[in-house]
Amino acid sequence: METILIAAISLDGFITKHDEPGSGFTSREDKAWFHETVKEFDSLVFGSANYEISRGWMKNHLREDQLKLILTRRPEDYRAEEVPGSLDFHSGDARSAVRRLAEAGKRRCAVLGGGKIYHLFLRGGCVDELWLTVEPLLFGRGISLATGELDVTLDLLETRHLAPSTLLLKYRPRRDDR
Repeated sequence: METILIAAISLDGFITKHDEPGSGFTSREDKAWFHETVKEFDSLVFGSANYEISRGWMKNHLREDQLKLILTRRPEDYRAEEVPGSLDFHSGDARSAVRRLAEAGKRRCAVLGGGKIYHLFLRGGCVDELWLTVEPLLFGRGISLATGELDVTLDLLETRHLAPSTLLLKYRPRRDDR
């Protein structure tokens, strides 16, 4: 199972602008790249807060055959929304989430946040690559890419301009850190 963490961040490392939920701060170019890129994955992982703000987008832009796994402490609150093979709610850690996707026959997963979910997957050693869009913005505060302590060394795999001042950076965590 290949697991890719995908996030957009400000130059000062925030995935949200102040208290505003979501990634509405991202450039038009990042949004276009993101919408095309998520089509390449057969499974997606979200936290419940991201799910709450992304329900409409998920229904309108994602394929039914993409398994959307929502990590939540209270999966029972969402039982009525479950769609077998398409929308699942799970209360486990990152390793159990990856195992659940693999058992469902999925091979390529995009981890789409938020900060607690990114931290969970990085801390659990369940990230094969990080794809970060860096937007030329400074917020001073917001939600950080990872919401807890980590000690992960990354190797840069690729850089690409999505716009003149917007970069896409692809990294791989070093195996000895995972």
